[in-house]
This record gives sequence, structure tokens and C-alpha cells, in this order.
Amino acid sequence: MTSTGRSRPHKGRGSTGTRAQVSRTAADQRFRPVEIEIDGQVETFPAYVGMAVWYCEEVAAGRVTACDEERQGCQRFLDMRAQAMTGRADFVWSDQHVVDVCDFVEKLPHVKAFTGTITLEPVQCWYLAGIFGFREKATGLRWVRTVRVWIPRKNAKTTLSAGVVLYCANFEGEIGADVVVSAASEDQARIPYDVIRKMIGKDDDLREMTGAVDIKDGCEFKATGGTIKLAHARAKNLDGFNPHVLLQEELHAQDQDVIGVLKTAQGSRQSPLDLGISTAGRDVNAPAYDDWKVCRQVLAGRLSAPRLFIAMYAGSEADKDRCFDPATVEKLNPMWGVSLNPTSIDEEAFEGRKSESKRQEYLRTRVNFWSRAAGNLVSLEAWERCADPMLKLDVLKGFPLYVGIDLASRSDLNAAAYMVKAGERVYTTADYWLGAKCERLKDDRFADAFLAWHRQGWLHLTPGSFIDYRVILKQILATLDGHNVVGVGLDDYQANLMASDIEQAGYQTFIIQKNARNLTAATEDLVARTADPELFQHDGNPITAWCAGNVVGHYDQNANVLPKKEKPWSKANIDGFDALVEANALRLDHEAGQLGAHAKRTADSNPWLTRGLAGAST
Repeated sequence: MTSTGRSRPHKGRGSTGTRAQVSRTAADQRFRPVEIEIDGQVETFPAYVGMAVWYCEEVAAGRVTACDEERQGCQRFLDMRAQAMTGRADFVWSDQHVVDVCDFVEKLPHVKAFTGTITLEPVQCWYLAGIFGFREKATGLRWVRTVRVWIPRKNAKTTLSAGVVLYCANFEGEIGADVVVSAASEDQARIPYDVIRKMIGKDDDLREMTGAVDIKDGCEFKATGGTIKLAHARAKNLDGFNPHVLLQEELHAQDQDVIGVLKTAQGSRQSPLDLGISTAGRDVNAPAYDDWKVCRQVLAGRLSAPRLFIAMYAGSEADKDRCFDPATVEKLNPMWGVSLNPTSIDEEAFEGRKSESKRQEYLRTRVNFWSRAAGNLVSLEAWERCADPMLKLDVLKGFPLYVGIDLASRSDLNAAAYMVKAGERVYTTADYWLGAKCERLKDDRFADAFLAWHRQGWLHLTPGSFIDYRVILKQILATLDGHNVVGVGLDDYQANLMASDIEQAGYQTFIIQKNARNLTAATEDLVARTADPELFQHDGNPITAWCAGNVVGHYDQNANVLPKKEKPWSKANIDGFDALVEANALRLDHEAGQLGAHAKRTADSNPWLTRGLAGAST
């Protein structure tokens, strides 16, 4: 398969332009059709790859109005494509696969609002290119396994997801390519399923080619043996599913127990696809909000997930204040003027001005702003400005050193933070530990990032599934050697596991009780310092940045603040930030002449570290 398509010369633009500048109409004027030889015959196709790349280049360069997350997503796609084309990555790039899926989708009939067949906008070509263009070098299979498109309503997400489902179920070479459509309710699951059924019903060629027939609770494709079935939280039985594709309709409202069962069921598939397309949700306490945060961290480069494709549209606080401005809505709605009618938006904005509840729903559906979203304590943009990757703790020997240690469970992230104040500036570094075979490294959301951090030297992986705290103790004591250590703070949880051993090494230790009364001053001082690089500098550890981004402030009736996770069960760690707050609490007490005022002295030695099981020698 060879391509002879060429783009017309690029005309540079100055200021940020509108969505119309990257529309299909503009693309068709810009790009000549692509000639491709298939089975000895030359066929002509629109320049789908050219449109996808052009769209991303325009958005990433700031020549088109877009939110930060879309710009990051476009740049990430361009970087991955450039990496794939070097031949040195584990994945390669395939124009052919992009053309194939785009051509298939453009042959599908519209079933709502429009007549004729689908015409892809360049932004949709980007989505499809990002999902299908990257291939495993060793097998040729699709590289991307998970897709997240967080997008406001009426941006044709259901239509596009229906096309992806039909293609994957019939044309990826997977025998018995089952699809499961999951949703919060059966009615919700039927929304994309009904679109799929209507597409099949209107297209005789598609129905004949796939052998599509209705079955109980779904559809079967005789040509491949695949099926489409529905699943939801109230389904009688979730056993027996083995989906090639899992379509998560409105992920924000999904039951995560159902999602967990269905994702586990994909384990035997060669190239499964977890496709989630959703607006923002109504409740940040819903598990899907963690998914939202992970996507933002991946786009910002704080987490590594190369098999995850993300297209994300997220309103900022500034957008919230200007939510009724058409320019704000256009920035966050890529199908503005195509599937999204500006006149309809004007009517919704009018309703949104009438009451706070309608305004909140308008923010969610048009600006993609989570309702009642709790604010992060730390601005990650400010945090990044305070980074100095060249900072080493040893160059600060002689200055007072304060240490905070946050011990999690043996199977989770453990952290130690080191803090020095020289002049007016506070300097910090950190160490992290995780078991090399622990469950966290089997979690698709975080495994790639943890392993990358280990390769980069930021994370210590200890042998086995569980961390031996003696390994952590040994490394901490080696780090402290030769420093002017004022005190070591440990959280109440499992502090006795190493506090006495640190004491025996000659360092004064304190147990920091985690409550708002004890930690408010240390938290507020640390947060305030992050706003000014002249007052705060850290070593650029990406794990600490990740932890800081996961912290929210929980306030009591006296306006005291305690840094916490958004939800107690969240797997988005904050241990590194907690350790920094502990170290800062000791520093503030010491500078006030009251070292240990917000802590208590340590407990007796832990017999499990000194004697072993049942008193046996270690």
C-alpha cells in the first residue's frame, strides 16, 4: 500500500484562530486526495492522516483556540508518531490502518439529525489515528489498549464510538470479537447500542458483509462470530463475558465494580480495547474522577501510559468564570458549528443564568467541569517552577535538616522527605520505595509510571511483593549520615516500625499525629512557599509532583486544614506530600524554639524488627 497524497503549502498564522480554521471544509481545500494501491487497483481516499497530523500541529502550536489538555494531547500524539517513525520504539506507525478505519466510518449512515453518510472532521481523524495508527512492532496488532475521550455533550461521541465498535467487532481480524457496552443503567447502555443497530439496519452492504442478526439482549455477527451485548450494574449475571472491546458509555456514572469485572474478562484477548467516552460527572467522589485525574497527569507528563490514548477537554477556573462566553464554549467543544449548534448553546446559556443548579449543569455539559469539584491545595504549575533537578541533598550539609517519613502498607508507596532551610529558601528532596512484585505494579493506571520512575532513579523497588522496612531504614540512615539532623518525624501509622532504630542511630524522633490542629501551620506554610521559587526549591522528583497533585484540603469548622486524598480509597498517592508536611512541622516548631510541640515522643522498639517471629533470631 503506497500513498501519493500531498498537502498544499502551509500558510502561517499569527494569533489564535477559531475551530473553522481546522474544519473539514478547510481541510478539503488544503489537502489533495490520497491514492492508495489495494490488490493491484488504485483507489482514492481523503487525506485522513494528513488531516489528523495537521489538526494536531495547529492545536499544539496554539494557532487554534483550544484548552491546555487538548494541546497536550495533540503534542503527545505528534511526539509518539515521531518516535514510532524512528523505528527505535516498541511500536510503529501505519498510515494504512488509519485510512482503513476512517474510510469504514465514512461509509456508515447517519441515524440522527443528519442525512447521508458520516463525514469525519479533522479532530475525529486525530482520534481514530491515535487509536489505530500505532501498531506493535513485533505483532502488528493495535498498540493502544485504552482510550479516554472526556468531551462535552453533543460532540458526536456516540456516533464515533458506534463506528469504532463496528470496526473492531468485524475488521480487526479477531475471531469472536465480542463487544460489551457498559453503562449505569440498561437505558443508558441502549443509547449507543441503538445507534449501532440503526446503522446496520440502514446499510444493506454492512449487514450482508458482517452477517449481523438480532439475538436476545444484543446482536451477533455471523462473519466473525462476535457479538454485542449490554452490561450494567443491575444486570443479573456478569459472568461469561470475554470482550474484545469494552465500550463504557458515560464513564463518569459507571459502577466501578462492573467495570472491574469486565476489564478482568479481557485478559485472554490479544489486543483488547477499553473505550471510554464521557462528559465530566456530577460527583468528584465517584470513582471515575480518579480516572479523570490520571488522564490529566498523563497529559501533563507526570504519569507514563504509552498504551493510553487521551483526548480531553477540561474547563479551568478562568473558563468557569467566563462559561457563557461563546469563545469559551468553542474552545472546549471541538465539533462547534458542526454537530453542536451555537444557537442551541445560546438557549442553554440563557437557562443557565436563571439558577445555580442550571448553571452547574451547564458547566458540566458545556464546559466539562466536574460539579462540586474539590480544589487542589497545590498549583502544579507553581510546583514545576520551583523544580531544580540538579539539587542534591549532600551540597546542603551543615545546615539544619528535618526529615519526614510516611510509611504506608508493605504493598504500597512509602516515602521519606528531607528538608533544609538556607537563608529564606527551603530546599527539599525525597526518596520512595515500592515492592517489585506488589499489586500496585499490576494496576494498569499506574504500573507504567512506577516502572518509568524506577528506571529514572526516582523510585526504589525492593525485592518481593512486600517491602521490608529494614531496607527503607538502611537507606534513610545512609542518607542522613554526615548531616546536621534536627529531628525525624514519622506519622502515627506504623511509626514504631523504625522510630526506635532511628533513635538508636543517634537521631531524635517524633511521632506526628495527623490532624488539622497539628498540621495546619505546616501545610499552609508549605503551600504558600510553592508559589515563589525564591522561598521553595525541590529536586524535581516526579513522584512528589504526582503526590502534590493528588492532595486536596479538608477544612474543619475552625478553618484548620488537613491534606488528604480526594477519597479515602483512592489509589492516587499523597505520601510524598505528607512526608514534606511532617518535615515542615518539625522545622516550624524548631524555629519557634518549641521542637516537638506538635508531636509526641516515639514508642518502644518494635520487637518484630529486633527479634523476628516469636522471638526467633534474625
